[in-house]
Amino acid sequence: MRKLIRDIKVKVEVKGTGDAVVFVHGLGGDLNIWHSQVSACSPHLKTVTYDLRGSGLTDVSHPDYSIEVFVEDLKALLDSEMIEGAHIVAHSMGTMIAEHFAVVYPEAVKSLTLIGGFTEPPEGARKALADRSTLVRENGMESIADAILEGGFSSFSKSNQVMMGLVRSLLLKNDAEGYAASCRALAEAKAISHQNVKVPVLLIVGDEDKTTPLSMSKALYNSFPNADLEVLPNCGHWATIEMTNEVNAAVLKFINRI
Repeated sequence: MRKLIRDIKVKVEVKGTGDAVVFVHGLGGDLNIWHSQVSACSPHLKTVTYDLRGSGLTDVSHPDYSIEVFVEDLKALLDSEMIEGAHIVAHSMGTMIAEHFAVVYPEAVKSLTLIGGFTEPPEGARKALADRSTLVRENGMESIADAILEGGFSSFSKSNQVMMGLVRSLLLKNDAEGYAASCRALAEAKAISHQNVKVPVLLIVGDEDKTTPLSMSKALYNSFPNADLEVLPNCGHWATIEMTNEVNAAVLKFINRI
């Protein structure tokens, strides 16, 4: 369904009952990257997936996106579902949204699971994201899809043509203006101190992740007071699709112990 959240209509899917788990996708993704995780979690928990502003079937709206805008969208979504506290599971850019959300709204977070997480984009990545924003606006999503597939997956995953086709199609469904605005938001995003985040944190990263490599998750691990780190072998950046069983098991084990 599409719900009016703040100034936009947001694509939202809710399944199951019990403690709420809210999934936040990353740049270029949409709620479909969580298909396997929802299947694993919804028999035991209330799962909420949604398309970020400018992604999937959610409205694009104004072009001035920021991590802060995404944070307020997430809070409004939880309020609309009458969720006072949730386990937040996030991927890639979504991890920055989740980190900031946990600092701004600590009472709304029961735990954080950050998959392919990072504190902030390195300077080189900021320029690359700004350049990508311009390229997509001028030439569409087709102009960057192959580069994302090449850099985002492990050597093993690249041999899976069905998986590659699925993610390519997901990327190409993105609205170019929405994707470009998200690129700019990420390019300008700043790190936030995690020292006051007291909830349990699980960090999951692929050992072949070139987009947000292991070193970034290690930096996150050292920045949170209460974090665990799980490294997935033969896995790239799109762990929720590449290593579904391993991610599902790690997420459920983590949430069930809280």
